[in-house]
Amino acid sequence: MAESVLIQVIAPRDRFGRVLFRLCRAVALTGGLTLLAVAAMTVASVASRALAGHALLGDFELVQLGCAVAVASFLPYGQMRRSHVLVDFFTSGLCSRSKRRLDAVGALLLATCAAAIAWQMTVGTLEIRAAGETSMLLGVPVWSVYLLMVPSFALLSLTGLHSAWSYLAGGES
Repeated sequence: MAESVLIQVIAPRDRFGRVLFRLCRAVALTGGLTLLAVAAMTVASVASRALAGHALLGDFELVQLGCAVAVASFLPYGQMRRSHVLVDFFTSGLCSRSKRRLDAVGALLLATCAAAIAWQMTVGTLEIRAAGETSMLLGVPVWSVYLLMVPSFALLSLTGLHSAWSYLAGGES
């Protein structure tokens, strides 16, 4: 059975880490506001369906696009809080130094993957913009949504690098 684990959030002690933490929190709050806007739009669409007999045009498009931006914006804050899913079945018997090293490797892998995603999203943004791709019903330029997600993945990459450095410097594992 899954156990609930409460992690005490400790702000990083180094200056770069504190700035990064505040930036991640601001990006996550922006994602939260985006999600609230999507929820409000969904409520308005359901109300429109009940009262006027039809949903708002393109409501599902906006839900998809808004949720994609919101989810991407939560990832860096989750990494800074060390609240991503962790499977420690095989490492529970290791000493803390070995755990920190493995955590650093994992953080470096995350940083590398996030950087690759940010890069490919940038390339994709340019290609989609050049192609003029838009959403089907509303005609929202899809590249603009990609562009909104690129900074979140770049920030996730930075948080991964900071986490790896923190683990190797002897931070908590």
